[in-house]
Amino acid sequence: MQEVRNIVREELQILFETFSKDMMKQIDCKFQEMIHNMTAINTSIEFLEQKYEDVRQELSLKSETILHLERENKSLRTDVNDLQSRLSLMELQSRACNVEVQCVPEFKNENLVATINQIASVIKCDIDKKDIITCTRVMKLNKDSPRPRSVLVKFSSPRVRDTFLAASIEFNKKAKTNLDKLNTSHLGIGGDKKPVYICEHLTPAVKALHAEARLCSKKLGYRFVWVKNGRIFMRKSDKSDYIYIKNSEVLKGLK
Repeated sequence: MQEVRNIVREELQILFETFSKDMMKQIDCKFQEMIHNMTAINTSIEFLEQKYEDVRQELSLKSETILHLERENKSLRTDVNDLQSRLSLMELQSRACNVEVQCVPEFKNENLVATINQIASVIKCDIDKKDIITCTRVMKLNKDSPRPRSVLVKFSSPRVRDTFLAASIEFNKKAKTNLDKLNTSHLGIGGDKKPVYICEHLTPAVKALHAEARLCSKKLGYRFVWVKNGRIFMRKSDKSDYIYIKNSEVLKGLK
């Protein structure tokens, strides 16, 4: 009986050892697998961390580049605005002696100098022959316009130009009706009376802004729109302050 017990004990011992070895192998295998997986995870994390750092550095670099470009763009805009202001001033100075006479009917072999002298006589502005440097028709901005080409007059000095302009304004102010303002009949032209306008010689940009200002004045009820020395002004009433219309943005801000 004791011998049987010993045999059973030995068999159990062998089975236990075999089971233990198998279990240890399985545990060791699983453990090694876990270590491998953890190593792979750590490698992936390190890879992602490196990628994150690369992206962060790239974003930082791009942010600096964007800031630099924004500063450069702002500087360029300032330079462009400065150049535009200088160009506008040069254009204004180049036109300081000029007036534009609009809506004068065109005739073959016309004498425009005589026409300007006739206007000067009508508006009571004393000018000499030497005061008129050039007098010519200019091309239309809108080729489809039915109006005749304007007459561009260059006087000898800004003073003569301003005197001529002031006399035309005063003449029209004294007119009892619109039909009495400067018109084709004053030039000795028969037929229906058609208005003749005398204004400063404006640049195309200022002309466009002036047209925009006139439309805006009608829409918002501004009574006065005028140009002085190439600058546009508006006024809502006799008692209100005048507004310098520098650009379209000023018009957008009007009420």
